[in-house]
Amino acid sequence: MATVLVTGGAGNIGSFLVDQLVELEHFVVVVDNLYNAKMENIQHHLEEEKAALEVCDIAHYRVLERVFAKWKPEYVSHQASMMIMDSRKFPFDAIDVNIKGTFNTIQACIEHDVQRVTFASSASVFGNPRYVPVDEDHPFDNETLYGATKIAQEALYKSWAYTHELPWCGFRYYNTYSERQGMGAFYTQVFQKWILMVEKGEPIQIYGDGEQTMDLIHSEDCARANVVAMFREDVKYEMFNVGTGIETSLNQLKDMLFEKMGKSVPVEYVPYDEHLVRRRQSSTEKIKRMLDFVPEVSLEEGIERYIKAIRKS
Repeated sequence: MATVLVTGGAGNIGSFLVDQLVELEHFVVVVDNLYNAKMENIQHHLEEEKAALEVCDIAHYRVLERVFAKWKPEYVSHQASMMIMDSRKFPFDAIDVNIKGTFNTIQACIEHDVQRVTFASSASVFGNPRYVPVDEDHPFDNETLYGATKIAQEALYKSWAYTHELPWCGFRYYNTYSERQGMGAFYTQVFQKWILMVEKGEPIQIYGDGEQTMDLIHSEDCARANVVAMFREDVKYEMFNVGTGIETSLNQLKDMLFEKMGKSVPVEYVPYDEHLVRRRQSSTEKIKRMLDFVPEVSLEEGIERYIKAIRKS
C-alpha cells in the first residue's frame, strides 16, 4: 500500500482517481481548496479512514510543502485546475493555480522524493485543429488563457521536473464530463443545463448550427488513465491524449438526451460562440499502444448516469 497525494481530489476527475486508488488499497491524501469540488465525492472514504483531506490552496507553496512533509506521499497526481470559464473570468487566479500551483506541486515532489507524478493537461492546448484525429504531435494553436496555462504547465514538467529527474506522465483530456461535474465546467451547457431544461420542459440553446463536434470522455476513464500510468515505471516523460476517438455533434448529443430522458423540448439556435472549437477528435493510438488504455464508459452509459444523478439531486 502506497500513500498517493491527489490535488483536486474532491473534484470531477480527482474524486474518481481517489475511488480507484482506494480500491487498489492505497491510502490517498486529497489536497483541495473545495472551490469547484463536492465533499460528497470523497466523504465515504474519509469516514472509512481510507483517505485524508487537506484543505489548502496549491498556489501557496509553504502551506502545500507542509502537507507533503506531513504525509510523505510516494506518488502524486496533479489534477487541481481553474476551469475554462473560470480562467476567463478570473485570469489572475488562473495564473496562480494553473501555473504557480503546478510549479509548487513539482517542487514539493522534488523536495520530498516523490517517486512519480501524473498530471492533467487539456486538448485546449491545440485550439482549433488543423487536422483530425488530433495526435500528440499536433502544433499548439491555443487562443484561450486556460489553454495558455496548460501549455505553460506542460513546459514546467518538460523542463523543471525533467531536469530534476522526477518521472511524470501528462494527459491532455478531451471533452471530459461526468455526473460529478461542477457548474464551472465549460461543457455544463450540454449536460446540467440541458438536462435541467428538458426536465422542466423549457427550450434548450445550441450555439451555431449544432454540427460542431466533441470527443466526449467520461471522467472515470480520465482517472483510470492516470492510475495506469502511475504504476508503469517503463513509461515516463510522455504526453498522452485521453479521448474516445469518436466525434459527437451537439445535434447528435441533443437527440441522445431526448431519447434517454423520454421527452423533448424546443431547440433555439443562437449565434456561434467564438470560444468554441469547431471539431474535437482525439487520436487514441499512442495511449493504447504505450499504456494499453482503452476507454470503458460509453457515451450512452455516461448520459444515463448523468441523468440519474441530476434527477436524484
